[in-house]
Amino acid sequence: MANAHAQHFSKIKGVTLASCVDVVPGRARAFAEKHGVASVAPSLEDLLNDVDAVALVTPDRFHHDGALAVLRAGKHLLCEKPLTLTLSDAKAVAVAAKRAAKRGQIGMINFSYRRSAALQKAILLAQAGRLGELRHAHAFYLQSWIATPIWGHWSKERWLWRMSTQSGSGGVLGDIGCHLLDLMTSVTGDVSHVRCAFGNFPKIAEDGKARTKWQGKSLDANDTALIELRFEQGGLGVLHLSRWATGHANHLRLEVHGTEGALMFDLDRSYEALDTCLGKDAAKARWKTQHLTVAPTIYQRFVRAIQHAEAEQPDLLRGAQIQAYLDACERSAQSGVWETISKWS
Repeated sequence: MANAHAQHFSKIKGVTLASCVDVVPGRARAFAEKHGVASVAPSLEDLLNDVDAVALVTPDRFHHDGALAVLRAGKHLLCEKPLTLTLSDAKAVAVAAKRAAKRGQIGMINFSYRRSAALQKAILLAQAGRLGELRHAHAFYLQSWIATPIWGHWSKERWLWRMSTQSGSGGVLGDIGCHLLDLMTSVTGDVSHVRCAFGNFPKIAEDGKARTKWQGKSLDANDTALIELRFEQGGLGVLHLSRWATGHANHLRLEVHGTEGALMFDLDRSYEALDTCLGKDAAKARWKTQHLTVAPTIYQRFVRAIQHAEAEQPDLLRGAQIQAYLDACERSAQSGVWETISKWS
């Protein structure tokens, strides 16, 4: 993801990649050479003296400390998702983000699928009441990189940490569930209760043997999740997430149904195509497809927000709200019952 950030930011007029830092200095130097970064900082503190804004692209467990350091240093922040590992840490970042916003700092979280024009249009239609009262919504986010070597074998370093809670991974829930929860609730509105179940299955090594441990670490992070939702405005929803979905590289789809209409989009098909069943079409279950103009990326909107001194979504507070959803899902998976969303601000 650091490579993706560098590639996107380097294409934006007025942006200079001034500095980078990594716990492995040689890795940072190679990264700087690859992307034309001006300097390599020996520490985060040194980096903060050289930049106006920071992209925080680390494993999840380092987001809390990194985000607080950036915000307290008076710098703008684009943080990778999820915001933190725990709700208490997310609340601490939210407090710092509110203070930073009063000083004119921009804080955003990289829910990257907000770049979908179909999603942006869906949000506007729902907010305008075009769907009527919410009744049902369902969505999925399916990957197959544990089941197949579609992106390289799961035992490689870039993937391995995502499979172990010891390495700070929140599993499929924290990694891609945060995207799907943001995607759905940006259209449906907030959630009041969740019920969640996790799955974790032995991983097949390159020698064909099933493994539950690798390199001394348990492969214990959830790799499948089923989530039921109760929405604050009424209606029910269901999400399913998996890294065992053979045949799906990185597939997201959302449908939302109300008393007066429905909408759906499939990001495997297009980020700009939105299907709607509205007005008179609803009586005949007739769908129409809108082909929309490409929307700006999160990187472009982050820079625009800084240049115009005007906050954009999804901000760090949105990240804390999604963390409250993840927290309730974790509690429900342990208790087996519906859990109430905790206060996040």
